[in-house]
Amino acid sequence: MRSLRTLLFCTSFCRDEAAWRSRQRRWLDHHLALPLEHDAVFVIDDASPFVPADPDVRVLDALPPTLPGEPRAFFYRFATHEGRIGLTGHRGWWRSFLFSLEIARAYGFRRIVHVESDAFLLSRRIVDRINATVDGWTAYWCPLYGFPEPALQVIAHDRFDAMAAVAARGLDALTESLAEFTLPFTRIERGYAGNRYGESRGRIPGYADYACQVNAPAIAVRYRG
Repeated sequence: MRSLRTLLFCTSFCRDEAAWRSRQRRWLDHHLALPLEHDAVFVIDDASPFVPADPDVRVLDALPPTLPGEPRAFFYRFATHEGRIGLTGHRGWWRSFLFSLEIARAYGFRRIVHVESDAFLLSRRIVDRINATVDGWTAYWCPLYGFPEPALQVIAHDRFDAMAAVAARGLDALTESLAEFTLPFTRIERGYAGNRYGESRGRIPGYADYACQVNAPAIAVRYRG
């Protein structure tokens, strides 16, 4: 079966180079080395004060008519900062997350893979499962809180219109609730080991297929190929 043209992305805000190196750059280095299917990689940024100058990352402030093929990743930076207000007011995250649909439609991607910048894929089993997901809107599971994990999603082209309908609600409406309870997932994958280990235990167990909330550089991340 021919694979779907795939956009891999995370959202971003980094105050300085140290933050970039310990989070977004770490995420790029990890996931670019995996056998995870992707035709373009984007870091979608909420107007960070720091802009990376890495030679393999191209900074964009607008989408070009066609994507150049030479950089390993694109850093798309919004001109204004939305940020976060309170528990549910993730305005910056919502804007960046939903912008992935504009990117996908602009360049003909047929699948969007969202792995948040503090989340990591850790096993060949989960990578193979994501590569094989060609329909629906899939999320993985967060046992810590007992709800779908929005930090790890696969959105196939048959759900792009549903994603557009979410975007049409606007940031004010979307920030009245958490993404976990808002996004119209059609499939919740519970058969893989993963959790918000950065919150719950400070280390990642060796059997984990994925890890979320890995927001401390001291937490070791290892892929089992």
